[in-house]
Amino acid sequence: MNRCKLILTSAIANAFEWYDYVLFGHFASIIGLKFFPDSDPKTSTLHVFLVFAVGYLMRPLGGIFFGVLGDKFGRRTALSASVICMSLPTALIGILPTYDDIGIAATISMILVRMLQGLSMGGALTGSISFLIEHTGKNYRGLNASISMASICIGLLLGSMVSYIVKYFLSPEQFYDWGWRLPFLFGIFILFAGIYIRKHTNETPMFENVRNSGNIAISPLKTAFSVYWFDMLISIFINSTGSVIFYLQTIYLISFLKINRGFNEDIVANLANYCYVIMAAVTLLAGWVSDIIGRRKIFVINLIMIIILCPFLMKTIESGSFLAIIIAQIVLGVLAAFYIGPEPALQAEFYPTNIRNTALSVSYNTATSIFGGLTPFIIEFIVQKTGSIVYCIYYIIGCAVLGLGALCFYKDRSNL
Repeated sequence: MNRCKLILTSAIANAFEWYDYVLFGHFASIIGLKFFPDSDPKTSTLHVFLVFAVGYLMRPLGGIFFGVLGDKFGRRTALSASVICMSLPTALIGILPTYDDIGIAATISMILVRMLQGLSMGGALTGSISFLIEHTGKNYRGLNASISMASICIGLLLGSMVSYIVKYFLSPEQFYDWGWRLPFLFGIFILFAGIYIRKHTNETPMFENVRNSGNIAISPLKTAFSVYWFDMLISIFINSTGSVIFYLQTIYLISFLKINRGFNEDIVANLANYCYVIMAAVTLLAGWVSDIIGRRKIFVINLIMIIILCPFLMKTIESGSFLAIIIAQIVLGVLAAFYIGPEPALQAEFYPTNIRNTALSVSYNTATSIFGGLTPFIIEFIVQKTGSIVYCIYYIIGCAVLGLGALCFYKDRSNL
C-alpha cells in the first residue's frame, strides 16, 4: 500500500472520530436541556461541560489499553480497534431516551456512553500518530504527522456542517424533538473506516523491525512507567497549553458567544467553520515549518506569543464588537494550529519504538484529559464565578510557562 493512501486512510478515520466526538460540544445546550434539565440554562450547560470532561478523564484508561495493544500486536490493530469501538457509543447517543422519558436513568446513561467514547478516543489519535510517524522518513515527519491534527479540524468542520444541514431541513420543533439525534446516528459509518484499516493497510516498518528483531517489550506499560515516567511527565506539561488553547477555541467559545454574548447561533457557527478551515491549513503549515527550523524552536516562539497575545484576545472576546471577535478567534485559531501542527512528531520522537504507542497514549491522553477536556468546564466555572472570561488568562499563561520549562528537558529518541 503506497504511503499517500496510508496517510489519507488514517486522516479520514481520524476526521470521522472527531466528527463523532465533537458533536457533544456542538449540542451542549440541547443535551443540557434533554439530559440535565435545570431552570437556569447556564447551569445545564455547566453540567454538560462537566460530562464532556468525564469523557476525557476516561481517555488515559483507553490510552493504556490501546497503547499496550499497539506495542504488543501492532499499530494497525490498535488503530482499527479504536476506530471501530468509537462508532457504537456515538450511535447510542442518537437513541438514548431523555430525562423526560426515564428521569435520572437518562442522565446516568449519557454519562456512561460518554465514558465509552472517552475510552475509544484514548487510542484513536495517538494510534493514528504512531501509525503515520512510523511510515514516514524523519525529514517529513512534521508535515505528515500534522495531517492527523489537521484531520481533527476537518472532523470538527464535518460535524458542524452536518448539524447545520439537519437544522436547515427541519423546523425548530422537529430539530428539538428528534432531529438533533441524526448527526449522532450518522456517526455509525465510522465503523467501515476501522474495518478498512484492519483489512487493507500494512503494519508500520518500524514496528515490523522491532517484532522481527525480538525487541517487543514484554510489558510496555511497566517499562513506560518505570523507565520513562519523567519523560511522560514532561510530555504532559508540553501538551498542556496546546490543549487549553485548542479546546477553548473549538469547544467553549461557541457556547460562550451564543449564551454570554447573545450572538446569533448561525453566525457563531459560520465563524467556527471558517476557523476550522483556517486551522486545518495552518496546522499543515506548522508541521512543515517544524521539519525545516526544528520542533522545539517553533514551540518556544509560539508559547511566547500566547503569553503576549492572550490578554488582548480574551478582552476582545469579552467586550469587543463581532468584527473584533472574528479577528481574535482567527488569531487564537492560528496560535492553536501552530501548537498542534508540530506536536505529534515532537511527542512521538520523545519515545523509542518498542514502547512508543503506550508511552505516547498515556502521556498525551492524560494531558488532554487534564488540560483539554476540563478546559470548557474550568473556563465556564471561572466565567460564572467572576462574570468575566478575561480571568482565564491566568490559567492559560500558567500552562504556557509550564510548557516553556518542560521543553528544556525534551530529548529526541526518534532513532531508537
